[in-house]
Amino acid sequence: MPYSDFIQVKGMKGELLVSQKQHRLGCTLTTQELIFQKPHLSYQIMLSDILGITPVPSTHDVPRIKSLANTEIRPLSVNPFYRITTNQVSIIDRTGSSTRESTCLMVPLSDRFIHFIQLHTDLISLPFT
Repeated sequence: MPYSDFIQVKGMKGELLVSQKQHRLGCTLTTQELIFQKPHLSYQIMLSDILGITPVPSTHDVPRIKSLANTEIRPLSVNPFYRITTNQVSIIDRTGSSTRESTCLMVPLSDRFIHFIQLHTDLISLPFT
């Protein structure tokens, strides 16, 4: 198996619903848990421990990159951030794992990923204004 900066999460519970890796962030949803991965660190959350997922309003413009010709380039897709409030989260790093209670995580999630969460959890979707 090739080396990866992402730590493999062993013992995932439930059946895989969707998994995506985008840039330096990985997100996996099973029928029982939600896993976020960034280089050298993973967060494992049981769906039953999630209290809520709320969108975080953007406080700044989409990041822009200036090229040599002084033209600005915007990324085609910048996922909105969501605040996930949970009773408990397992944090896995290269030295082992630990559990933290009453935690909020802010993560970028695609509309597709949010759609899967809405379909497969008991969370109630409220319109964002």
